[in-house]
Amino acid sequence: MKGSRIELGDVTPHNIKQLKRLNQVIFPVSYNDKFYKDVLEVGELGIGTKMLNHVLNICEKDGTFDNIYLHVQISSESAIDFYRKFGFEIIETKKNYYKRIEPADAHVLQKNLKVPSGQNADVQKTDN
Repeated sequence: MKGSRIELGDVTPHNIKQLKRLNQVIFPVSYNDKFYKDVLEVGELGIGTKMLNHVLNICEKDGTFDNIYLHVQISSESAIDFYRKFGFEIIETKKNYYKRIEPADAHVLQKNLKVPSGQNADVQKTDN
């Protein structure tokens, strides 16, 4: 495939099913039809933010998740910065995590979903 080129175009009603299929293969969560309708209305810009917010909302509604973990290639500063904006922190680096890409090392990022006890100022206990 020497010289092959991949181009990403806009998401349209004609290719939305391809995006849906890619997401099913790549991501461990399923997105509902409303998500894909919103993608068409919002456009491609911000799709990473929208997808991450969707996952975070699912975890928040479920209420049983303490943390979310993900791996990011150590050279992907833009991805690291993106996830940090959502409260993820680098907690470790795994050597030779990737098998077919360089650099092969990956940072493990974590987002804590549970508020430590005593730090939730929005909830007040009242005796009635």
